[in-house]
Amino acid sequence: MKHSILVVILLTMCMGLNAQNKPQRVPAIKTPLEYVQPDGDTLIIRLHGDERRHYRTTVDGYLIAQNKKGYYCYARYDRNGATKITCKKAHNADKRSTSEQKYIERNIPNKLTKQTEE
Repeated sequence: MKHSILVVILLTMCMGLNAQNKPQRVPAIKTPLEYVQPDGDTLIIRLHGDERRHYRTTVDGYLIAQNKKGYYCYARYDRNGATKITCKKAHNADKRSTSEQKYIERNIPNKLTKQTEE
């Protein structure tokens, strides 16, 4: 009987220690950040999420992701929820060409931030 009480006390103490050692979630910085693309263009990006789930968008809400060459390009989620990077380099809204604007209107869901934060 004394042995089982001792085991229960030890298990309770271990569970308490484990709960105290769990890392706290840290939210992303709310302030937009300026990123310099490899070709010298600048892009203002927003960070969303925390250390477990995070993503980046343009200031006006288009999902972006960094490709292997270091450029931020427009992105979207595929059917499985994985990020699919497009070949179109992202620009700030005031620097987008007409063809780029038409491309993202047809291919990239806008206002992703509102959908995922609600």
